[in-house]
Amino acid sequence: MIKAMGWMTITLSVMGFSTNAFAKRYINAKNSEVNLRIGDYKQDALKTDLKVFVWNMYKGDKPDWKKEYKRLTKGMDILVLQELYIDQKMSEVFQEDENFAYDMATSFFDSKKGWIPSGAAIASDVQPLRSFWQRSHYREPFIRTPKMVLFNEFAVEGSDQNLLVVTIHAINFVSSRKLRHQLRQVGNVVREHRGPVLFGGDFNTWSKKKERYMRKEMARAGLSEVALPGGRMRTFRHYLDYVFVKGLNVNYTKVHGGSDGSDHKAIELGVSVK
Repeated sequence: MIKAMGWMTITLSVMGFSTNAFAKRYINAKNSEVNLRIGDYKQDALKTDLKVFVWNMYKGDKPDWKKEYKRLTKGMDILVLQELYIDQKMSEVFQEDENFAYDMATSFFDSKKGWIPSGAAIASDVQPLRSFWQRSHYREPFIRTPKMVLFNEFAVEGSDQNLLVVTIHAINFVSSRKLRHQLRQVGNVVREHRGPVLFGGDFNTWSKKKERYMRKEMARAGLSEVALPGGRMRTFRHYLDYVFVKGLNVNYTKVHGGSDGSDHKAIELGVSVK
């Protein structure tokens, strides 16, 4: 099922042109509209050994997205997803999926295509103990949309500590300082969590300075970077997609470099709660 949401409209000026002159397309979600859940959870706790999948799905716009999504997510325990676009195609795939339920943090609605929500999500068959989100303070230029971070906290079988899973689609066409601000916001939340953490997604680190700031903020939060093989998407020769962990053993990593379901290449990894 998809829980009902309300809508809102805003006004904006871009490069001196008022939105009264043309249709305003991207409508930022109000706080009451951010949370979107698709499907129903079946389990109460995660296993200690987990297969995790991380992917920016490019709004499902590639012809092979549906086929690749079903193939690549088979057998996974947790999906850490970015750039969802809940149109009819993606909605049908998720609603027909008997293996996962989805929590999404909505960034904006596409009013031109029928008020379609877009954002970042975490999927599992395990009911999170809590799910909460964080909106970037800064906005993308011109379209003025924020970027979202979603946090889901899960119980783990046989453990008195909970696993915090975080998905990010980081602010992109802005200065390194503004990206660092968003990452520090996230890091502050991660530092307060006393159990294991898995933090993955599209960090939009397309410069040396952005990479450096990312690593500093992740280290400040007590997270370690997962060493990943080649094949990930690059922009200006810099990787965009990363995974960071705390309190987890990393058993294997894989990049699905041959997949054409998105402009980004999916990451798969096996982890164990220590």
